[in-house]
Amino acid sequence: MRLKTSHLKEPKHKELVSCVGWTTPDELYSCSDDHHIMKWNLLTSETTQVVKLPDDIYPIDLHWFPKNIGGKKQSQAESFVLTSSDEMGCRAAGHH
Repeated sequence: MRLKTSHLKEPKHKELVSCVGWTTPDELYSCSDDHHIMKWNLLTSETTQVVKLPDDIYPIDLHWFPKNIGGKKQSQAESFVLTSSDEMGCRAAGHH
């Protein structure tokens, strides 16, 4: 088995990346202590900032469940769950 890696000349996140979530074999999302959620397209090497989180939110886990799984359209809406820690402890947020 071979593992292909690449190193960016300029990092997209400014702090530690705490979690990533794959949506397809060619796309993933990453969260960082810099409070940004980034979308990565591995085919085009394009990176897009999706959202800037509040400064007191530190993501620790991410799950993204897209509408299309295996090329099949799902009847339910897309789901996104982000678990974070702050000075109050842990909390979870979701969207669908």
